[in-house]
Amino acid sequence: MTVAPSTRYEYGTVEFYEELFSDILADVDSDNPQYADSIVAGFMKAMDSWFNYHDHQATAYDELRQRILS
Repeated sequence: MTVAPSTRYEYGTVEFYEELFSDILADVDSDNPQYADSIVAGFMKAMDSWFNYHDHQATAYDELRQRILS
């Protein structure tokens, strides 16, 4: 497994994200088109994971709020 080097840019800047995306785009390879498919599938899985986490947290906050109000 290859570990990506840390970025030299300040967190949250355009340049920081540009470097991260460039690392991902470097894996697109015409000899291995499945890499591009994996990039897209990985992005979608990450989105789903974060959505599920925040959905769960919103439910937990609502339950806490209901307990406090009752």
